[in-house]
Amino acid sequence: MCLFPLQSFSAYYKGGFEQKMSKREASLILGISPTSSKAKVREAHRRIMVLNHPDKGGSPFLAAKINEAKDLLDSGPRR
Repeated sequence: MCLFPLQSFSAYYKGGFEQKMSKREASLILGISPTSSKAKVREAHRRIMVLNHPDKGGSPFLAAKINEAKDLLDSGPRR
């Protein structure tokens, strides 16, 4: 018998990457709102890339996804 719901064990998103990245997925990757400012997008990107950069032992695939998320959210007309 399980005393705790399975969802309570992790605060992380459970699921894979979509074939074509959406703004929702990009915001989940960077940990920000889909309507965040460009400055907030760049700040979140830098913070996550420092932890996941391939030169520091991170995954090249994840680094590419992080960069894709930044590019998608940074391309909007926000300031």
